Amino acid sequence: MIFPIKRAGGRGLALLLLAFSLSACVSIPRDYSAPSAQHYEQAEIAGYRHIRFWGDMPPPDMNRLLARQHAALQTNPELARRFDVLALSGGGEDGAYGAGFLKGWSKRGDRPRFTLVTGVSTGALIAPFAFLGPKYDDAIQRFYTATSRRDIFLLTPLKILFGGSAIGDTAPLKRLLHEEVNDRLVAEIAAESRQGRVLLIGTTDLDAERPVIWNIGRIADSGRPDAAKLIANIMLASASVPGAFPPVRFDVLIHGQRHQEVHVDGGVTNQIFVYPPSLDMRVVEQRLGLNPHKTFWLIRNTKVDPEYDAVGLGVASITKRAIQSLIKYQGRSNLVELEKLAERDGFDLRLTYVPQDFKTPLTKPFDPVYMRDLYQVGYHAALSAQPWHARIDAVEQAAPAVPAAKGVSQ
Repeated sequence: MIFPIKRAGGRGLALLLLAFSLSACVSIPRDYSAPSAQHYEQAEIAGYRHIRFWGDMPPPDMNRLLARQHAALQTNPELARRFDVLALSGGGEDGAYGAGFLKGWSKRGDRPRFTLVTGVSTGALIAPFAFLGPKYDDAIQRFYTATSRRDIFLLTPLKILFGGSAIGDTAPLKRLLHEEVNDRLVAEIAAESRQGRVLLIGTTDLDAERPVIWNIGRIADSGRPDAAKLIANIMLASASVPGAFPPVRFDVLIHGQRHQEVHVDGGVTNQIFVYPPSLDMRVVEQRLGLNPHKTFWLIRNTKVDPEYDAVGLGVASITKRAIQSLIKYQGRSNLVELEKLAERDGFDLRLTYVPQDFKTPLTKPFDPVYMRDLYQVGYHAALSAQPWHARIDAVEQAAPAVPAAKGVSQ
């Protein structure tokens, strides 16, 4: 989850709380009405079909997905041998850890060609480039070591007094995403999608209070001229923390009538995900006649263990610390759920996260010094003798490190 006030002092949070209290009765209207409670599940993005599904249930078009994968097996037999899933979590500027880890993993020489890549929040900003492989490592590095707060958002706290939806304006990030997610990048994603590889990004439909998973490869392979714009907007939505950043509105059609959805940070509902737990991957393998070696590779772009820090008694300090704790423990719960899913579906699990001894202070949101230091920590972690943990233990302060999966060199 990108959260620009998560560690950088209480003044930003105090300003946010004040603005909320003053604007409680003010709201800007949508361009179109929200979908009705009776029909919201039928909403489609105009011109697209089957490009997204609810993250709390299996895709409704499983037969179509299986037919597509069966066809891809004819041209990409590697799908029958390995099923490698890369899941990139939220974490704001801590995405620098994952960026550095990916670079170090490429340098190490044993980074798989992932069958499935998923991303949430800051992980959604990395996911399309990680999906396309090590040739985009330098682009990810630039984003997490050469950008600053001004490249991500502008502080506009007074707007909230007049019905604005956030204290920040993400116009700089939106502009950057629309530059990077161009037709060439979309064509590359489409080509990989046709080989049976899958790229998913998670957002939260705030009206529905439900996670939404977008099939970015399906969008890229649609041939539509607005595919790049839609993908960039999905990435922006996944990184839009409610209150801090404005939500992203998506125009949808229901029975030919136009409505508008409101989407925010995917980390509100899932800070990291692979696929809906209600989807039994063993059944999928049986229907496709596969028995691949399977691994979840999980990059958690934060620390996962508690950190002691005496809290002040002001409302800003108390609220900020409580939000930090809420986010941390939600993230731990997501990881525990993935452990259970890996065990059920026969996946090895490999986990990395920001080490507890990383102590560079975050003095301001998206502090370049902080991000460069954390990038180097991630880079060297990937090159270390034991870069992966087997699990997150709910009792022990640190999960034991284990060797890499069978067939992956040290």
